[in-house]
Amino acid sequence: MGRTFAKATLAGADKDREYEFMVDTGSTYVGLPQSEIDELGLQEIPNGVEATLTANGVVERQTYWAIGYIDGRGFGCIVSEAPTPLIGYHLLQTMIYIVNPVTETLERAPDEEIGPPYILLRRKGHA
Repeated sequence: MGRTFAKATLAGADKDREYEFMVDTGSTYVGLPQSEIDELGLQEIPNGVEATLTANGVVERQTYWAIGYIDGRGFGCIVSEAPTPLIGYHLLQTMIYIVNPVTETLERAPDEEIGPPYILLRRKGHA
């Protein structure tokens, strides 16, 4: 399986910035380098330290709140420090996107799909 990227914009305190995020299918949050978090002026979430299990063990990181846009659709997200811009698949599923591993692209789910593909599909002729 290859890498899938998604362009999204995060709103900073003074300006918006577009990023090309690598889609992390095992992640919940959005990740940015700390320098980008600082430059955007994102607000810390009070007592918002998360513990993440990494290949190097458990790492605790401060979390931040951000507003963003993907394909002109707005979202709110939790951001934590990461070495490269990452967007978690949990956020993309909430926004009804599917990662196509064949084309390595992000796609909007079909209108007849009412949830992530593994939860529930609504088929024609069924309630």
